[in-house]
Amino acid sequence: MKSDSWSKSVSVAIEGILYAVKSERNLKIHILLSIAVLIAALFLNITPLEYIILAITITLVISFELINTAIEKITDAIFKDKCEEAKRIKDIAAGAVLLSAFGAVYIGYFTVFNRMKHATNSLLSKTSSLSEHIAIVSIAIVVFLVVLIKSFFNKGEPLHGGMPSGHAAVAFSVLISTIYISKNFVIGILVLLLSILVSLSRVQLKIHTIGEVVFGGILGALVTYILFKIFV
Repeated sequence: MKSDSWSKSVSVAIEGILYAVKSERNLKIHILLSIAVLIAALFLNITPLEYIILAITITLVISFELINTAIEKITDAIFKDKCEEAKRIKDIAAGAVLLSAFGAVYIGYFTVFNRMKHATNSLLSKTSSLSEHIAIVSIAIVVFLVVLIKSFFNKGEPLHGGMPSGHAAVAFSVLISTIYISKNFVIGILVLLLSILVSLSRVQLKIHTIGEVVFGGILGALVTYILFKIFV
């Protein structure tokens, strides 16, 4: 009887997790980032203690996100109409998730990302001197390709709307050029964050869809990468 009760409890808990993952976009993002960090850790020979710290951190962030989702559901059930009190409750719960995420980024930097920084800097330092004009040429080519592709889809202007996103294409082209020229992992991460913010702003402003932004980012990054590989 106890065994049946225990298995039922586990089943109900898993159903709750699956429901939250399906309904909450932020939870999907946290899980994808967690998978990426764990995969990266496999290639960086981190210590067992660091694995434990990462596991605890990931568990806490996802748990906070699950609790936040539960609090939102409870709040919506109690407060049928929108009110200031309900908003405050949700804001506080979201604040707990944000704080745990900041902590996870801090811990991740001094474990996985700090090692990635040294490995990447070591690899990039072995490359030959790069010509900065390749970065400018890359942007020009990316913009031309964006215009051509948009003319094919017959939607949007060169850097406003349509498939693909010109802003995302240029932003990720600059990202690849920055990585090659600076040969610095931390600078690359900072420009990556900026590129993501530029891309997300296009979606939030409803100028582009997520698909148009993703396609643009891949286009800009791939073209610039190929040019550096060919000419450097």
